[in-house]
Amino acid sequence: MKTKLSLFLLSILSILAPIKPLLGIVITFTILDLFFGIWKSVKLGGWKVFRSFELTKTVSKTLLYIGAIVSVYFLEKYLLEDILGLFVSVHLVLTKAFTFFCTFIEIKSINESYEDVTGKNVLKSFKEFLTRTKNDLTEFKN
Repeated sequence: MKTKLSLFLLSILSILAPIKPLLGIVITFTILDLFFGIWKSVKLGGWKVFRSFELTKTVSKTLLYIGAIVSVYFLEKYLLEDILGLFVSVHLVLTKAFTFFCTFIEIKSINESYEDVTGKNVLKSFKEFLTRTKNDLTEFKN
């Protein structure tokens, strides 16, 4: 029984091997969001405001992201791969796009926590930097 279970789990892991890096990216950003949320909570209200119960939301959010990414992967791999191959040549384009979407949500949350503590909006500063750089390159070309 134990060998059958281990073979089954190894089979599942081998099927999910192509998306393992994508899952790692989402898990990393979710953990970063957790740390920034704890930092914000402690900085703004002290340790008395911090509740360990709130950590369960991070676990459920991570599991939801992983389940959704795996679902999109299965949908793309076994149903839509041939159709998508006619239009784009990027392997697992829907899975990568959905992973980017989940990661961007976490980046926005990290930015909000950072802005609440420091008053600086990193994404807005980055956008202004890109705009300045684009303008400088345009002037340089002319």
